[in-house]
Amino acid sequence: MMRAPEYSEIMMQTCDQPKKGLNRIGIPAAAPFLYGTIHDLLAARITSGELPAGTVLKETSLSHQLGISRAPVRRALGLLVERGLITPARGQGYVVSGRADAQVVISPRRLQQILNREPGDIDRSAAWERILAEVVDEVTACMPFGTFRIQEAELGDYHAVSRTVARDVLWRLMDQRLIEKDRKSHWIVGQMTARDLHETIEMRTLLEPAALANVGKGLSQAWIVGIAQRVEKAIATFPACGSAELDGIEQAMFRTMYDGQRNSRLLGSIQRNQISLLVPKLFRQHFSIRDDLPGLYDHAAILNSLLHGDIKAACARLCSHLQRTEALTLARLRVLSQLPLPDHAPYMTAIH
Repeated sequence: MMRAPEYSEIMMQTCDQPKKGLNRIGIPAAAPFLYGTIHDLLAARITSGELPAGTVLKETSLSHQLGISRAPVRRALGLLVERGLITPARGQGYVVSGRADAQVVISPRRLQQILNREPGDIDRSAAWERILAEVVDEVTACMPFGTFRIQEAELGDYHAVSRTVARDVLWRLMDQRLIEKDRKSHWIVGQMTARDLHETIEMRTLLEPAALANVGKGLSQAWIVGIAQRVEKAIATFPACGSAELDGIEQAMFRTMYDGQRNSRLLGSIQRNQISLLVPKLFRQHFSIRDDLPGLYDHAAILNSLLHGDIKAACARLCSHLQRTEALTLARLRVLSQLPLPDHAPYMTAIH
């Protein structure tokens, strides 16, 4: 069995220059932003000539005809200006670019027909669903580096949603224990600490083997074989397999694998205590892959036990893996905390 590297060894490895910038941490992509679908719709109607040169477009009338708030319409119009498809009009609104003898004013009924010709042109799914993954990504990417305050109104402006939607997203982050409220009711992103990691890994060690015991027999053999083959290939090609593949394997091993869990409270508790998974993802984005091979061998052993129907052995191997990861995860957090404060979303203000 390969041993996990000591903290001093990791510190020696960090003499290499870290990769610049802070990339995404592998959270599944959100649905298309509402302002993006509005931009695409208007751009298509302008290109087709249905909104000809000189057509006057106003934020209020567009939001009314589309049945949505003004914020995403405002951002979509700004993008169209950047592309040169429209220009600010004298007075209010915008006009479609191109040669035109005079401004063209379209009646509300005709505008409604042009914009709503196809029922699926605008994605009206819940606004919080479209930005939740993005906000989670932006918040968690800063957690090893300090404490931040989230400005609710600025969050809404940044993602072109109402303040109500922004607040809805923040409550969901609070439910996931990613943020908290201080005594002044400010939204706070607390710095991830060694105690946080210890407690969450301790909870994972208690909860995840129990979840695997519940879902193990119901896992598809084809699914297990598919993940096992990915792990085997990653081991054979390590470190050329890359950080994205390692992130994908961890997503399958510690999230997808529990999807069949019928106890929703247990599943929710597991998800709220998986904050320790953020540390290796962030670490891999700054440094070369060097210390993940023992973890891959653990994954292979867990999957091998599942393939042979030995759920008890799989749970025991999972428990051992989680216990062994604590020292390495803590070492990586210490290294990350020494890096310069990364760029972050403008609605977040560093307070420590």
